[in-house]
Amino acid sequence: MNIAKNPILVLNKGWIPVRVSSFKKALSKVCADRARFVDHESYGAYSWKSWLDNFSMPHSEIASCSGPVIKGVNVSICQPEIIVCSIYNTIPKNNLKLTRRNLLVRDNFTCQYCGCRVTSRDATIDHVLPRSRGGLNLWENLVISCIDCNVGKANKTPQEAGLRLLSKVKKPSWNPLYALLSSKRPASWSKFINTSKWNNVGYWDVELQD
Repeated sequence: MNIAKNPILVLNKGWIPVRVSSFKKALSKVCADRARFVDHESYGAYSWKSWLDNFSMPHSEIASCSGPVIKGVNVSICQPEIIVCSIYNTIPKNNLKLTRRNLLVRDNFTCQYCGCRVTSRDATIDHVLPRSRGGLNLWENLVISCIDCNVGKANKTPQEAGLRLLSKVKKPSWNPLYALLSSKRPASWSKFINTSKWNNVGYWDVELQD
């Protein structure tokens, strides 16, 4: 594995996740004094030198490192997986793809008909206007639904099925969560991102098109 490309979670100055970067780019920011590496267990912030001082060890002790390892000639180093920016304190805006995963995030893991909570294991995607009646794969026509509501609605509109949408269906504003949840996620990120609800990653990341 090319350690330079290993994913690094980027937190802004307020410790809010904003993007995923590579270790190579993260190291460049830290060495330029624009960010610090974060230990997810202690929440300590370190320069590259202080990280080396605290997380270098003999090769025989590397089993104590929970993440990826950088192997040097004489020592091994636990590779950091998170950085916190020293100056950057905004949330970026990006174009948002229409995927099953992003629909789940938009609808907050909630059936948009009955309000029950769902996960990626039991959620379904419903066309408000059924596809057989001309409904398209659009943000404004797709909602998260539980299995019971989807089966009950069948080939009907919500009105015909006696259902009411909990909220107006529209394209959401971009949020870092959409990008972060679609990336490879080291276990250390769980302190900052809740990824426990995901199952069958590839299925939920496919862009929906007609």
